[in-house]
Amino acid sequence: MARLTVVAEERDGAGGGEANLRADGVTHVFETAGGPLMAVTDVSFTVEEGTFVGLVGPSGCGKSSLLQMMAGLLNPTEGRIVMGEEEIREPRPAEIGVVFQESSLLPWKSARENVEFPLYLRGVERSVREKKALEMLDLVGLGEFAERRPHELSGGMKQRVAIARGFCQDPSVLLMDEPFAALDEQTRMTLGDELLQIWERHKKTVVFVTHSLTEAVYLCDKVLVMSARPGRILKEIDIALPRPRTYDLMATETFGRLRAEIWELIRGGDRP
Repeated sequence: MARLTVVAEERDGAGGGEANLRADGVTHVFETAGGPLMAVTDVSFTVEEGTFVGLVGPSGCGKSSLLQMMAGLLNPTEGRIVMGEEEIREPRPAEIGVVFQESSLLPWKSARENVEFPLYLRGVERSVREKKALEMLDLVGLGEFAERRPHELSGGMKQRVAIARGFCQDPSVLLMDEPFAALDEQTRMTLGDELLQIWERHKKTVVFVTHSLTEAVYLCDKVLVMSARPGRILKEIDIALPRPRTYDLMATETFGRLRAEIWELIRGGDRP
């Protein structure tokens, strides 16, 4: 049966702790006009607290479906996902934040107002949410653009606002669904590096969906490789590279070997 557990652990890898996010026997089947379509099945993995974990696999393998179930945006057909002692059947933005591929900013609101909007929905006092939003915008290098609206920002800047919005809620877990996919390579590498710096500072648990194997190896502590649909975990690959990460690592033999291993798994797992 599928099993996903996020457990508490010290950042130095000492290990241990009680599970705070767990999925048991999780399978999801979509009902379509052409009949039932199984998205994921037999999934089993662990994400340790404070780690950066990548989720990769061929298109349509159920990566996003799995992420949505973890976020409470989609319910499993079988099994359950639990946080603490409570089953997740709906979104919990205070505990689990989500950053999507599209920045999804409200066009009539400023960058600051977009970042603080989730706090507004939770009834946080105006002065508190404004202060928090400005802190997060400073963190992503957009403090001077706080009052600009989305149409005045570049694609990369919009994604920075979306990341600031995700961190502004101060969730324990941040789920990121291909947040840099629509950006050019230079911009996505720059944002990836900035994301790592923010992650090092805030020590959030991050699950990061990406199609870029280079991005996965560079950012993550562990990469979960999924098969073609219905998605299952082919292998968990530990990324034994030093932190903080630098671009020089991409030219090393270890980096190339890890990337090649992931590619061979995806290519092999995608064959009929």
